Amino acid sequence: MTDATETGVPYPSEMAGPVDEWSEQIYAALCDWPIARTGEWTRWEPGYLLLTITHVDDSEVEPIVLYSADEELTVAFGYWETHNPAPYELWNEEADVIAEHAKLLVEQWLNGSIRTAVLTDATGKWCGSTTIEPEELAPQLEAAARWLRDFHPEQVEVRTPRKCDWKAYPIEPEWLKLPALSPARLPG
Repeated sequence: MTDATETGVPYPSEMAGPVDEWSEQIYAALCDWPIARTGEWTRWEPGYLLLTITHVDDSEVEPIVLYSADEELTVAFGYWETHNPAPYELWNEEADVIAEHAKLLVEQWLNGSIRTAVLTDATGKWCGSTTIEPEELAPQLEAAARWLRDFHPEQVEVRTPRKCDWKAYPIEPEWLKLPALSPARLPG
């Protein structure tokens, strides 16, 4: 076995060591998924798997990464990530259920049903990321900016799987203000 503390080892391969049971189950649930077949599987110490997808249907896409560390399946794309991408009540489900939800999430990203909004401050430092839908963009960008207002975001970049489609928008100052309470909503 190769010591893979700095880089992953192709999986499956003779060089790859053993993987934990969760990772084996994730691999079994994803290895025949058409999108995963175009990706690269690697094994990392102490025994988890990472799937990196950079091409879909012979087209280059921004990297999509799925990894199985710590008995969680993490999905990352568009400078956003989530762990065990299933509804809250299903977070403790078996690996195959979690993997099905990961597939759905990646497919939504690839078909444009969701995009990511990446917020940065005046120096370009990352403030946070969230997913958004393609409809009614302005209210979603405003909500994201307000959510991260304590980090002083100044720009939001809407990302898709293809970098050529990314668009940046300035954050309007009024987006960072909390909505005023109406007299009917005031306490007391």
